[in-house]
Amino acid sequence: MRWPAPRVLLAASLAALALAACLVAVGGCGGRVATGPQHYTNAVFGVSITVDRRLPQWRATATDAGAFEVSFVDPTGAVAGGRHLDALTVSLADTGALPSGSSQLESALGALGAALVDKLGAQAQAGTVSDVTINGLSGVVVPYAATVSGRAVVGWLYLLASSGRIYALTAQATADRWSFYRPLFTQAIDSFRVR
Repeated sequence: MRWPAPRVLLAASLAALALAACLVAVGGCGGRVATGPQHYTNAVFGVSITVDRRLPQWRATATDAGAFEVSFVDPTGAVAGGRHLDALTVSLADTGALPSGSSQLESALGALGAALVDKLGAQAQAGTVSDVTINGLSGVVVPYAATVSGRAVVGWLYLLASSGRIYALTAQATADRWSFYRPLFTQAIDSFRVR
């Protein structure tokens, strides 16, 4: 048997080592993304949500005025104008007194949801507002479609009320990737809880 030249052995060894390092670092050089649940809890604002790891937490902010926001984005997803378009965002605004009757509350939330979608711009369209209940929280969902920096996006805006606060869950993706993100968004929204 004839052994390869030392340079060939060294090159083959380095290539094998690089492949092994790649497999450890990213779960395969094919760029496999981790999947499965990641749990987010904000004890100060009393919320929790479970989001698929394909949407890692990107940022969280809070203000002294009683508001917070946390976003989960696909780091490989679409970006336009410096903004991730494929994302799930949870936010809270302390609203003080909300209407107490459930039909009045849902009517107020529906009007607010439609107004928020209108703020997306002239090319935004709100769908039919529907009543929802998620883990005991009453609210509404407003489906929408918009154009952001020339990209068609679709999404859901959920507005849920609890103890004088409105929690907004926005799930949005480019129209061509909505079918991929929709089940990830649905699982996350269904897991949303307020203590």
